[in-house]
Amino acid sequence: MTKDGSISFKNSPTQALVPASSPRDFFRQNSESMDGLIRKTFQKAQSQIPSPSVCLIAVGGYGRAELAPHSDIDLLLLYSASKKEDLPPLVEKILYPLWDLGLDVSCSSRSINECLKMAQSDLHIKTSMIDGRYLDGEYEFFRNLYRLFTKNVLHRKVRKLAESLANDLRLRYHKYEDPAYALEPNIKEGEGGLRDFQAGRWIIRAKYKTDRWDSILFPDHSRLLEKSVEFLWTVRNQLHVLSGRRQDDLTFEFQEKIAPILGFRPGPEGVEEMMRQCHLSTQRISNFAQDILDRVLRDPSPLKKTLSFLQRRKIDEHFAVANGEIHLLDPVAFKRDPTQLMSLFAHCQAEQAKMDFRVEEAVMEALPFVDDLFRNSKEVNQTFFSILEKGKGVATLLKKMHELGLLIRYIPEFSEIAGRIHYDLYHVHPVDVHSLLAVEELEKLKNGSYENEAPLLTSLVREVEQPEILFFATLLHDIGKSTNGDHSFAGAEMVKRIGARMGLSPEGCERAGFLVSQHLLMVKTALRRDLHDEQVILRFANEIRNVNQLKMLYLLTFADIKAVGGEAWTSWKNILLMELFLKTSRFFVKNAVPEPFGMDKMKRLQQSLPPEIISEYEDQLPDRYLSCYSLEQITRHIEMARSLGKESLFVEWEVEKESQAKVTVCTRDRYGLFSRITGSMFLNRLNILEAQIHTWGNGVALDTFWVEDSTKEIERRLLQLRKDLQEILNGKSSIKDFLLKRKESNGIKQKVIPRVAGEVKINNQDSDFFTIVEVTGENRLGVLYEMTEALTDFGCDIHFARISTLGNRIVDVFYVQDEWGEKIQEKNKIDQLKKTVSQRLAGTCPASPAF
Repeated sequence: MTKDGSISFKNSPTQALVPASSPRDFFRQNSESMDGLIRKTFQKAQSQIPSPSVCLIAVGGYGRAELAPHSDIDLLLLYSASKKEDLPPLVEKILYPLWDLGLDVSCSSRSINECLKMAQSDLHIKTSMIDGRYLDGEYEFFRNLYRLFTKNVLHRKVRKLAESLANDLRLRYHKYEDPAYALEPNIKEGEGGLRDFQAGRWIIRAKYKTDRWDSILFPDHSRLLEKSVEFLWTVRNQLHVLSGRRQDDLTFEFQEKIAPILGFRPGPEGVEEMMRQCHLSTQRISNFAQDILDRVLRDPSPLKKTLSFLQRRKIDEHFAVANGEIHLLDPVAFKRDPTQLMSLFAHCQAEQAKMDFRVEEAVMEALPFVDDLFRNSKEVNQTFFSILEKGKGVATLLKKMHELGLLIRYIPEFSEIAGRIHYDLYHVHPVDVHSLLAVEELEKLKNGSYENEAPLLTSLVREVEQPEILFFATLLHDIGKSTNGDHSFAGAEMVKRIGARMGLSPEGCERAGFLVSQHLLMVKTALRRDLHDEQVILRFANEIRNVNQLKMLYLLTFADIKAVGGEAWTSWKNILLMELFLKTSRFFVKNAVPEPFGMDKMKRLQQSLPPEIISEYEDQLPDRYLSCYSLEQITRHIEMARSLGKESLFVEWEVEKESQAKVTVCTRDRYGLFSRITGSMFLNRLNILEAQIHTWGNGVALDTFWVEDSTKEIERRLLQLRKDLQEILNGKSSIKDFLLKRKESNGIKQKVIPRVAGEVKINNQDSDFFTIVEVTGENRLGVLYEMTEALTDFGCDIHFARISTLGNRIVDVFYVQDEWGEKIQEKNKIDQLKKTVSQRLAGTCPASPAF
């Protein structure tokens, strides 16, 4: 056998991989081909050298005959204990030819006693042996090993096996808990991956002594699970084929390649459809693994069963509670009276108890009885809203409803968002998971988890009127994403219909509909508009209509952003949203635009700074600036400003993470300053995530930037930034000069990520004094510099900006005036400005000569 010939062998089975092919058929063909090759190699090795009696066994995935195109091949050579010294030459004769073929093969050599001893202490060895399969050699060795393994290892200490697998599962989940793995999941090791399915199967084999994992599940459940596993198998096979190696991370690059191969629509829509199926599959597999593990881990001993029975307290004629678990007294109670399904969850809330796994099985078995009669039942709906109103453990209860399939039977519209994803970098979770996480964030807020971080929000959620409406709207705030068009307004109409069906009052339906229709309004206003413009507050207040709806919307906005991911909620967003809330609530109380937001802070500054400094600066610090910084920060900024006579520039920073920092720039304002600062950051490979720009009344510019360096050399980058910016502002050099001299690669291969369409909007309606330029597009290094340079070159003076980055999407808003200090209102100038910025955003317009 030659290496060239072997590569042809290795790849030939993969040619059969087409979307319509069954992964089981492929595994069977691939495993049979590999069996033939390995047997021939084994037999040839035995014929070449004297060797003891041995048995060759396939273990692990190869033992299961689930051999993906580039999977590793695990072999076990079983030998007589007295012949161990004769094995190394035989192992070499087996492995070397297979390695020469480019196969990833490992072969362990053990006696029967060694196998049994190691399997008792090593989880990996035990689980790989569970799937052992005879290949060649002394069959009696194989038979004896598995007779003893099954009797003395596999069927003993099943609880200990479950504990070990549960711990392994936790470790794997921790390893892959980074949001990046939700966007680009690991098909094998990630949550709900193929390893989880195998864990459930191993426990069934040990606990129930059967190879038929589907024999203990309901037929509908087993069919869905089988489809889920086959889908992941198919995706994994394609990953191996397309990458030409063992590849289990479903990256964006492979998502785009695999979706059309599997018959999904081309483009982002097809990727979203495929990833929806992927998420639904992993959710089912994860639920299966957790359920099987729980059955063993929560199964009491005979003594505990007896004690539990004696301690059981009857709740009503259908349910009892013992040891923190709800038990079903009548096995067919749900079929006789399906309304008891919702009562079960109310009892779980009242007793703060879990369900016995047999109760969970009964819930799934009764799902066909959840029909229109159930959905329209006054008793069911009152119980559901009572659970929401009480709020205790509501997120856990809703997640369990969803896991068991009750939620999508009760609210069928929810099934349309199950597993649905956005093909972008910002929305980490599928829509249904995000919605349940938003409910969880509200509950955590109410329980005091964010009392130090968000005291105002914590007090608001505890005093909010009709909390059940807030939780209901939060659960369904993205329900419209199953439709085309504006999901907020489509969702609002759906929520009104759902609320009416569930017996919600007309006022409750309207309020829930309002919250869903406007759930993006607050964040858009706070992050894209100047909150010190009276017209912005007035327009926002007119949309909100009253203070109760304002409180609810503020809480929903918090929960929505928090549920996106850990880094979506920032201190900057917190400040802006709080400012918008307080200003609008004061408007409702006084029916007038409130006094400047920073006046209270100025009063506190007067108590901490000398009178001469206060007299110099109290009329110079804009209210917008005061509202964005703490007293300590403002004090330091004033120190920098008072030293500008000695130094022309101050650049200070705080490294917040290994690759991120907050940078403060203080200097004298001048035309094009913002563009020069962003250009200097571009020169130093600093990606700008957020920015705040302020110009004081005395001409001091005080700007703050949150930046990221993908090379993780941020201190070096920032030191060079300070040096470069000094030279640029002093006129010793220009950005163009630096660009010509400094050609630097960031050393990182550009990976495939979801594309973002660019859009430029020119708005003259939302401000009386400024033209608002709103830019949405794909983030890249230097994009903010290109935008600000385009505006500056066009003759725009940037007075105010809101800069934000959502994943790989930028949303940058600039308040500008022309060179005469006026709005840009002539149609031809507006069109030309839009064209200029759009070209720079798309990278189709060359940079203008700089400074």
